[in-house]
Formats: sequence, structure tokens, C-alpha cells
Amino acid sequence: MAKPEVSEGREAEVPESRAGDAPKAAAVPVDWDSVSRFKQPEDSLGYLLWQTAHGWMRRLNSELLELGLTHLQLIALGSTAWLTRSGGAPSQARLAKFCAMDPMLISKVVRTLEKKRAIVRTADPRDTRSKLLSVTDEGTRIILQCLPVIERAYEKFFAAVGEGEPQFHETLLRLFRSMRAVEEE
Repeated sequence: MAKPEVSEGREAEVPESRAGDAPKAAAVPVDWDSVSRFKQPEDSLGYLLWQTAHGWMRRLNSELLELGLTHLQLIALGSTAWLTRSGGAPSQARLAKFCAMDPMLISKVVRTLEKKRAIVRTADPRDTRSKLLSVTDEGTRIILQCLPVIERAYEKFFAAVGEGEPQFHETLLRLFRSMRAVEEE
């Protein structure tokens, strides 16, 4: 069977299995040495960044569990409070963009925070399709309760970076800015 051709920007088309056909193990395993410069996953910055980011989120979720919050909820709540500092109540769309998250996911998280009485949504007088977000007194209390927990988790998690933290921070910031610039093109 000929190899499927792949044009730039398109994935190879894989034939669909027929109904009732059980998937079979590949006849030929992937020859990693011929397709990747990485000899093991840890050689890839992408793999390390992915694993580290998920490790950080797991740490925060476990720390926030006792406070009845998830990392994602805290990000949405804290970001709403942060955006309010510089421009009034943000819309859900602005929050989604700021958090680089899917608007539908933000909407779901905001609804949960609304049930927890941490955020209130109001109609935008300039655009009735848009909802403006405000942090409630309960939301402020939650943020103030969570910040010391997050700070302690930060100190423990990033302790391994040691005195290289400023350089590590600058490298991540450069990567972040580059990513944002490409996304905004």
C-alpha cells in the first residue's frame, strides 16, 4: 500500500476501518530514530513544558481542594478581579481572551462561580448579548483566602529552580510573548 501523501498544513488521510473490524496492532512499530531528533521524551522542551504545566495545575488543584475551588475557578475569579482593576467589569469574552481559554469553558466556570456567589453577571448596557462580570464580597474573601495557599504552593513547586528563577522567568516570559504575538497575527 502506498504512503498517503500529505500536503503542507494537512494531516495524512487514514482510511476508516469497516464496521465490525477490530483495530489491530501496527505491523511495524514507529522508528523513532528516523522521525524525531529526540531520543527520549525528556529531550523535548514541549514535553517538559507540558508535564511541568500539568504538574503545577495538579499541585494547585490539590491545595485548593480543601477550599472548595479548582485551579481553573481561581484563575477565572482572580483574573476577573485583576481585569476590574484596570477598566471596570470585564465581559466574559474579555476574560476568555485574557485567560486564553475557550469562551464556552469560561462561561461554564463563571456559572459555577456564580453559584458559589463569588461572581455576579450583569447585562452589558452597551451590548445586551454580552455579560459583564463583577467579583462579589464572597469572591474577594475567597481570593484573599486562596492567595497564601497559592504563594506557599509556588514556593514549594518552584524551589528546584533556585537562584535561576529570574532567568527562568525571563525565558518563559519571552516564550509567552512570542506565542501571544503569533496568536494575534
